[in-house]
Amino acid sequence: MTASLVHRIRNGDVAAFEELFREFHAPLCEVVDGYVRSQSVAEEIVQDLFFVVWMKRDRLRADSIRGYLFSSARNRALHHLRHQSVVRRWSLRVDARPEVAGISQGFASADESVEEDERRRAVREAIDRLPPRSRLALVLQREHRMTNADVATAMGISIKGVEKLLAIAKRHLRASLGAHADRDFPPGE
Repeated sequence: MTASLVHRIRNGDVAAFEELFREFHAPLCEVVDGYVRSQSVAEEIVQDLFFVVWMKRDRLRADSIRGYLFSSARNRALHHLRHQSVVRRWSLRVDARPEVAGISQGFASADESVEEDERRRAVREAIDRLPPRSRLALVLQREHRMTNADVATAMGISIKGVEKLLAIAKRHLRASLGAHADRDFPPGE
């Protein structure tokens, strides 16, 4: 990794950031997948890491970007595993005594739960297949709850550019998701 690439990223160069992403995305996903044993979770963790890198790009150091990315990916994977452990322990308690959490009524049926899992998986896979810039705009807006203006600033483009990328993303998603699309990406949106 050259110092000039890091310098360009620090100055907000999206093309330089995309070059960094292309070089490290796959190896970082492999490292994280080794811990979490889920490719989709690994990709989400790595995507969040790159989001943080972009948002804190002014603090990047040319001499340590590789080490920072790999140690951060490892730490995020370990954090995810700790969180999953807490969720499992809590779930066991609730399953044993649902009234503890005040949710003794209204558990979803097994079929509904499976359908919901399938819907989420289909949406995640469809998002993963989007063109990279459209995917980034959508993830920043939806998952990180950024406004179009914030997305525009983060990506170094105009608000109209963000709107165009989101329209492309939603058109692709509606085409690939069929019935699942109306719930997550309503046509009037």
